[in-house]
Amino acid sequence: MYRVLLVDDEPLITIGLQALLDWEDYGFEIVTTAESGEEALAYLKENPIDILITDILMGEMSGLDLIKEVKKVQPKVKSIVLTGYMEFSYIKQGLLLGIENYLVKPVDEEELLTTIQNIGRKLKVMMGSNQEQESSTLMDNTLWRFLNGEIDKNDCLERLSLYNIQFNQPFYNVSILNFENYHKPEISKEIRKFIEEHYSAVCLYSPNQDILIIFGSTDEKELFHFNEGLVQDLKGELGNAGLFYLSMGKPVKMVEELEDSFAVARDYSLLQLFSEPNVLISERLTIDKHEELKKQQEMKENIVKMLLKADKETLKLVDSYVQELTRKSTFTSPQAVKKYTFDLISYIHYSLKPDDLSYYTASVEKIVYSTDINQMRAILKEYCREIIFSIHNQVNLRSPIVQNVLDYIHVHYDQGISLKTLGQQFHVNAIYLGQLFQKEVGVVFSEYLNRYRLEKAKELLKTTHYRAGEIGKKVGYSDTTYFYKQFRKTVGATPSEWRKI
Repeated sequence: MYRVLLVDDEPLITIGLQALLDWEDYGFEIVTTAESGEEALAYLKENPIDILITDILMGEMSGLDLIKEVKKVQPKVKSIVLTGYMEFSYIKQGLLLGIENYLVKPVDEEELLTTIQNIGRKLKVMMGSNQEQESSTLMDNTLWRFLNGEIDKNDCLERLSLYNIQFNQPFYNVSILNFENYHKPEISKEIRKFIEEHYSAVCLYSPNQDILIIFGSTDEKELFHFNEGLVQDLKGELGNAGLFYLSMGKPVKMVEELEDSFAVARDYSLLQLFSEPNVLISERLTIDKHEELKKQQEMKENIVKMLLKADKETLKLVDSYVQELTRKSTFTSPQAVKKYTFDLISYIHYSLKPDDLSYYTASVEKIVYSTDINQMRAILKEYCREIIFSIHNQVNLRSPIVQNVLDYIHVHYDQGISLKTLGQQFHVNAIYLGQLFQKEVGVVFSEYLNRYRLEKAKELLKTTHYRAGEIGKKVGYSDTTYFYKQFRKTVGATPSEWRKI
């Protein structure tokens, strides 16, 4: 739990903030509240905190004075200021103190939640480091939220005006720099400073401490030259970055489209698993990822098959899956590894559909806050151990006939299976088999088979170029129209829409 201190000379404000969020659900604990800067400072001198949320204008000690004093006793504390209106003269002073964000009263719930979650990710990444607060923190948070579609253009530009930053170039693109030594603050600051001094660019740190670069130029070709030039600089003058991948989002003409450029850059950054390091990943780089994705899919299917048998050898397969993520390079960004870790754990969950969701939700939360590949490997293996234990207990309680039926479905789901054919296969009355299946599995046979086929269809939509109708037939639907109907009913989108998403 990250410890939060709320300070405002109006008690109703701190009461309201406490009620605004279910703080503990998000990993935060409000340790106390204070009605003045002096009261807050007295508490801080005796008790450690992680986040300070304070009003700007209070009695004798203002919120900014409080932040200055806090930096002397607890320099790693992250600060958010509350303002009754747009007090820009005060906010500009706050920039120099490295405030994370300013929130206008009445505080917007979504903006508060986003701000503290970003701070939580930063604290996790920086834990154990001596990284100092940057005077550009508010700018970074503003740009990060704009690139993620959380604030509009006018709000973004208004906040950036505090730094005298304007977007007036004809073309832009967003690039993501993942580099081996991202956890070393002095190297990260040197790289950022170099880019902003040598290129027409604005940089920001993501909550995971990657460097995001917004390049501006008079034409698209020059944007490519900037990105290619930075690759050469990272190989030469900026060699202390270590191994790296620079992922270039598509060029755009309007500031409003920077979000789209960033989305493309994020997609490209995931391709680092299939490429040698120290390259520019863009539309000009040819990477055949289909064989790699096919191999990953086979490994995921094998892991699920072994889990169904409650086989402890599954853990070795998990090790192999994680090793594949770093086969091309000793460095892969934590964010890329995290994505493929999510892929595996979600595939297991939706393939097995365990009754107890607690293992899955707990593992997902741990992955969100994990910072390196070894942590993610440990989370995956612990999740699989829990699944093995759960399945082992289920198998012991489940009748042999139902277990045989489940094993048969998982292999022959693409064929014409029915209770009648299964009754003939296993020499049991079809009506009795249906009743027994529902009692022990928790859903009727037809629903279980339908769900299983649709999960297999999703995997083919993600990893192949087959048309949706072909995929329906490959997973056992002889009637294409029925497949479309079931997919839309269960998933909430057509197969083509889901593939785009």
